[in-house]
Order: sequence, then structure tokens, then C-alpha cells
Amino acid sequence: MIEITIRLKPGRALHFAALLRTAADLETDPGQAKHYRGAARHIERLPKSRTLPRRRPGRPTPTRPASGPRPIRYTPRVQRPRHPGIDESAVQCVVLNVHPLPVLSRAEARLACWHLTGRGYSAAEIADRLQVAQRTINRWRAEDRQAVTTR
Repeated sequence: MIEITIRLKPGRALHFAALLRTAADLETDPGQAKHYRGAARHIERLPKSRTLPRRRPGRPTPTRPASGPRPIRYTPRVQRPRHPGIDESAVQCVVLNVHPLPVLSRAEARLACWHLTGRGYSAAEIADRLQVAQRTINRWRAEDRQAVTTR
């Protein structure tokens, strides 16, 4: 994961969020566009930056500078392992609902989704078990259906 800190002048955060949304509209990769929109949404929710009060004539200048804008920190809901290949035993533990459920990599979660769909589980049940959004389950199912029909 890459962490980026961006410092903006006061009042420019919303402009930067609009630029991120424009970049998302122009992006060809849907996953990257989703990240741009999420960052823009996060920026728009930030409170207005704190600045020092205006200096009145005859008063000394404050010695402490205004705190800068807070960095945006994005952490995914689940820290998924990033190992090559698929651990079949971990997938079977999730499919058979053996507790404690292991945290699956993205490829393993998708395979478990395929197995659970074959067993007749709903998207909400699968999403809860795999710790992903229900929309992700629906997207994976649609992509699998499309892959089957294009062959």
C-alpha cells in the first residue's frame, strides 16, 4: 500500500476533490477510478482546515503556526494476505464455515465465492463470510456469468 500526504492551501481541498472526480471520469481502469472517487468523497467529508485567527493591530504575532491539513489515511476493511497461488485449505475452511475463519487473499475469496454460489448461498451471506461488500459479490458473479457466455 502506498501512503501519500498532500498539503493544500486553505480552501483548495474541494477543488482537489473535483480534480480527482474528473480524473476518475477519464480513467480507463474501473478499479483505479473507484479509488479516485473514494478519495474525493473522503476529502469532501474532511472538516475545514484550522487556521490561526486574524492578527489584530497592536497584538503580538502568535508563536505557534497553524496546524496543517490532516493527511488522508485509507486502510482497507480487511488486510488481505498477498501471496502467490491459492491456499485450498483456507478456501475450504471458509466454504465449510470452520471457525475461526481465515483471512483470504483476493483470489481465494473469489474462489470461495464461486463455491458458495454453487451451494446456493445468497450474496449477503457470502459477503458476510468473506468480509467483502455485497456489491463485490454481485460484481464477481456477473463477471463469472459473462466469462461463461463469451466462451
